[in-house]
Amino acid sequence: MQRAKKIIQSPVMLLVLMAIKLITYYSLIDVSLTRNFLVLSSICILLLIFFDFATCKIKYRSLLFLLIYGGFTILMFSDTMYFNYYNQTVSVKQLWQASNVAKVPKSFFATLIPASFILVFEVPFVFYYFRKYSQAWIEEYNITRKKVRRYRYVLVTLLLVVAVNPLGNRKLIKINSVEFFANHVNDVVSAVMKNTRASSVSEVEVMQEVNGVAGAEKESRNYQGLAKGKNLILIQVESLQNFVIGAKYNGQEITPNLNKLLGKDSFYFDHYYSNIGKGNTVDAEFSTLNSLYPVIDRECYSLYEQNTFNGLPWLMRENGYYSFAVHGYVGSFWNRENAYPYQGFEEFYSQEDLDDTEQIGLGISDKSMLKQAANIIVEQDKPYFAFLNTLTNHHPYELEESEYLLTLAEEDKGTMFGKYLETVAYTDAAIGAFIEDLKEKGVYENTVIALYGDHHGLNATMSENKQRVTEFLGKDYDYDEMFKVPLIIHVPGTGLKETVSMTGGQIDFLPTICNLFDIKIPQPYILGRDLLNSKEGIVAFTAYLFQGSFVKNNVMFEISREKLFEGSRAWNIDTGEELDIEPYEEDYKQTVKLKESSQYILEHDLMASMFDHNKTIQRQDDDPTATNYPEDTLN
Repeated sequence: MQRAKKIIQSPVMLLVLMAIKLITYYSLIDVSLTRNFLVLSSICILLLIFFDFATCKIKYRSLLFLLIYGGFTILMFSDTMYFNYYNQTVSVKQLWQASNVAKVPKSFFATLIPASFILVFEVPFVFYYFRKYSQAWIEEYNITRKKVRRYRYVLVTLLLVVAVNPLGNRKLIKINSVEFFANHVNDVVSAVMKNTRASSVSEVEVMQEVNGVAGAEKESRNYQGLAKGKNLILIQVESLQNFVIGAKYNGQEITPNLNKLLGKDSFYFDHYYSNIGKGNTVDAEFSTLNSLYPVIDRECYSLYEQNTFNGLPWLMRENGYYSFAVHGYVGSFWNRENAYPYQGFEEFYSQEDLDDTEQIGLGISDKSMLKQAANIIVEQDKPYFAFLNTLTNHHPYELEESEYLLTLAEEDKGTMFGKYLETVAYTDAAIGAFIEDLKEKGVYENTVIALYGDHHGLNATMSENKQRVTEFLGKDYDYDEMFKVPLIIHVPGTGLKETVSMTGGQIDFLPTICNLFDIKIPQPYILGRDLLNSKEGIVAFTAYLFQGSFVKNNVMFEISREKLFEGSRAWNIDTGEELDIEPYEEDYKQTVKLKESSQYILEHDLMASMFDHNKTIQRQDDDPTATNYPEDTLN
């Protein structure tokens, strides 16, 4: 008994508690525990913090220790939650997300991992040891302030060398991409130095990339002008993944209305990918409307709010269309109400402008929002471009049982997979009702309806999702299937029924739809391709996988966690066969250059010298009845 008591009162228990904390942390961020040195190095730093405060004589040292140690614990907890969703740890660049997360608390709490609470559980015990035994340990083991200070200097110096890695040593890159302290110090240093570093590409290289993309298209223009003169409704469907299209669950069609669209007058792009950043939905629409890639730091609607753009809303306006957007949530969410005028929208109908009596989950139900959008559409006396965002299929997929359209198997009730299928079915029914409404109002025949998924709904990194979707698909649920979303372009009266298997993504929508409407894009900064006329397809990824990951034709490439080509993986998306990565090194380099070029275009606001849209926006603000100023849009 005395021996056990002595062990409990010794530093051994402190080491055990810290080891449990760190083993849990590294397990939850998917770091192999064979890397024992990571746990050991992190323990050394935590011990240094413990005894640094224990040997100092400052007032309120116990409280300060608790705040510092607790702060690191909260950061670890945040890392595990963020990794569970994004497959990456938290960055200081993502602190902005806190306000947006606060607006979707149910979605946040649905991603909580019970094991993460182990990280917090040991904090009061460590604090107890600090208050009760730290001074006794200092005397017993002769831990002086001078020794602690010396170790602090050594460890801090080593930590900075590892984190900053001035010589670009590959072994240090592998450490600072996963070790808790080095990773976050590196992140802070990178964020601080970002504004002082020169861009990794030049404007000449940007133009080379832009020209390279343009050169990848065929000279002949298939389907050019097929939709010329028609109206355009573009629907961004929340969390709609491709695997539900045409699929049945226990003999029940999941998306009967979307399937019906595919049966006539439609192009169906079945190898279409989401290329979102950390802004998820708003990055999907930004890329779709502008044919530029989002950045990893935060959503483009905030970072580049007042940039000059010449995407789809402006192009439609310049061709005599009324461009407006409808969304069933508050206008301030993701900064839409401020960014949309610069995107080219003349009007934005948000929750504040609509009847929000019928709400499901995050905002106005899809049925209600689409019905109200149809009423707005029918009032237009000129050609229109309507951009509609659905909401009901938003994580965590909450729907009253009275709205269920599918009969779930017992084992799927209450699961994320089961709830997802139910909300997908609901949104599909809402879209079906919307189309029927358009027909009744007499506007359907002269209107192109394009719709696509903004991003995945079921994260493949979450074990429950991966297992259940794998069972449903009959093949491994990996990133290639997770990122795949449908794109359907429905052109009434054409008699077309075509499946396009050219690999593409949201980056490619603008040039594709402009070809169908025979609209010329009067600026070169387009990084997507017309999927109806492209020789090959390539899509770069921004979030969930690290920069350098891409899908090209039938090959998916995932860059290593250390962001090094070595240790990466590639596989055939049709067969699942693992491939040798060596043949894809040039594609990897091209992907990085493509992403850097897109960021250069945004950071240097390259379109500002070509257009004077800000004048149009100002005149519209001064006189809301004055909508189009096509004579002012080009210099």
